[in-house]
Formats: sequence, C-alpha cells, structure tokens
Amino acid sequence: MLTDYFEPFTLMERTASADGLGGKCAEFTPVTCFRGALTHTCGEEISPGGRAALRMTPMLLHETDVTLLPGDWVQRERDGSLWRVKGASDGMRTPAFSGLQFAQVPIEGVQL
Repeated sequence: MLTDYFEPFTLMERTASADGLGGKCAEFTPVTCFRGALTHTCGEEISPGGRAALRMTPMLLHETDVTLLPGDWVQRERDGSLWRVKGASDGMRTPAFSGLQFAQVPIEGVQL
C-alpha cells in the first residue's frame, strides 16, 4: 500500500527577525506533524535548443487531512531537510470514493 512508504514530516512557520547587522535571519517553528512521502514526476520540457529534455519534479504525497499551499515550508524528520511547497493540495487530491486517500504538491529543496 502507498501509505506504507509515508514518513513523518512537520509543517513549519517561517518568521524573520533582525540579525543585528541590518539583515534578517529566518527562523522556523513547528506548526503540525503529518505523514508523507517524497517522490518525483517526469515531465517533458523544451530546451532552448529546441530538443525535448526530460525534467524531474519533486513531489510530496501527503495525508488528506493536511492542506498545503504555495509558500508553505515542510521539514522531513528523518534527515531534517527543508522543502518549500510550490503548489496547492486542493488541486491534486484523490476523489472521496477512491481507496487511496492522499494529496500531492510540487516542492523544491531548500538549503539555508
């Protein structure tokens, strides 16, 4: 079953605070925990040279009781990696009558 591959994630809230040197420092505080799985989807992209090139997009499959929106931040508990959500869960949810209940969003890895 698909949910056998789910692992713990945490939805994070990002706040900015002054760093004392005129800049800002990002701080993350946990909001809620949920279960999800990282995967990739393949899509075709046209390169500047006019040839088709394959592009992999990271996706986060997650439980349906969590709604993620563009700009949200999630952290994978296993390795502490931070990911920024690039899409909305509502557009990619399985139908209510489906035996597999999950949603998915495109994400990007972030190095701070």
